[in-house]
Amino acid sequence: MKKLLFIEANTTGTGMLAISKAKEIGFSPVFITNNPRRYIGLEEMECTVLECDTNNIDVVREMIRSQFEVFEVSGVTTTSEFYIETVAVIAKDLGLVGNPLDTVKNCRDKARMRSLLQNVPHVYSPWFHSIAAVNDLEGIQDHIVFPCVVKPVDDSGSNNVLKCYSYEEVQLQVEKILSKTHNVRSQRNIKNVLIEEYVEGQEYSVEIFSYNGKSHIFGITQKSVGQEPYFVEEGHIFPAVIPKDLQLIVKKGITSILNKVNWQNGPCHLEVKIKEDNVFLVEFNGRLAGGMIPELIRYATQVDLLKEQLKTVTGTAPNLDKVSSLYAGIRFIVPTNEGEITNVLGFEQIKDMLGIKEVKCRTVIGETVQKAQNAYGRVGHVIATSENSVELQSLLEKCINSLNIEVKECGAID
Repeated sequence: MKKLLFIEANTTGTGMLAISKAKEIGFSPVFITNNPRRYIGLEEMECTVLECDTNNIDVVREMIRSQFEVFEVSGVTTTSEFYIETVAVIAKDLGLVGNPLDTVKNCRDKARMRSLLQNVPHVYSPWFHSIAAVNDLEGIQDHIVFPCVVKPVDDSGSNNVLKCYSYEEVQLQVEKILSKTHNVRSQRNIKNVLIEEYVEGQEYSVEIFSYNGKSHIFGITQKSVGQEPYFVEEGHIFPAVIPKDLQLIVKKGITSILNKVNWQNGPCHLEVKIKEDNVFLVEFNGRLAGGMIPELIRYATQVDLLKEQLKTVTGTAPNLDKVSSLYAGIRFIVPTNEGEITNVLGFEQIKDMLGIKEVKCRTVIGETVQKAQNAYGRVGHVIATSENSVELQSLLEKCINSLNIEVKECGAID
């Protein structure tokens, strides 16, 4: 049986799901990681696990060369944002389906992407500055318009993204970002910070699937982002209910971006807003969307984008024909304060409600939670479907209001 290589994965469950789907489509999965213990459920998976330093491309190359003949490997992929560059390199080495390395590098570096998309038709170009040291702020101080957004150029999950209202806030956030030399996967961060225009408006995730240079806009997801100054995503609805003229603006802008970036194969998702009748790119992500959006799409359309991703990297054209047309939505459980969990209420009561597909809580009594500042701070979710978008919104709101995670704030006395 031909091998399908996975180089690391995300840790929310999609990675382990991908391994099982590899077997479903007739491949023997091989999981390459620097820490098998990171992944809950990996030991139960029917796959070969190889351990090496996945943050060193030469080590990964040597591991693959020592274990397999080139003809044995049909594809290489990942569900982790942090390893799409590694996948691009290995795919080229083995003559497999993938994306050009320069394309992937542009996707992983938000400052490079901003520079690339200047003056592209149908795309709004914000003002921005990229700096490598706190002292660099002095040269651009008079050019910063508030509010603005300060973010790392190569992190994920809205980590360390902050809306700033003053020069002092910008300075502190730049110092915070530059003080972090490595990301959550122990990879060295790019020593760069992006300071850019804040654009108001509804945010959408545009789900794209490409094969051999032909891209298909599969759908648009409406996103709900939490309170300032952080940008924690609190929920999604697929498909978004938007007028035809807005759909046309999105299509024109997305097509221009994809052509400029030269995205060739597999899924990607573009987080966007609309500004002056053009598409403003919040972020370009060279992978399936996170936040359980692929699961929403599966519930709504019966199209399994994760399985189609695996087919694509092994050289088979994806089947993106929608079987059903429901609305699917998710609401995340987002802690609003810090403390020890004293009670978890309401989860069992809503599981059997009509339309509810998933109810999950990833925390227990006695654990300490932090006020969520990024996607990693969310502690659970509810997924539901409906034939009507308004009814779906109402159902999700009812569910989230029925749940209660009681927290005793740090320092509080009983």
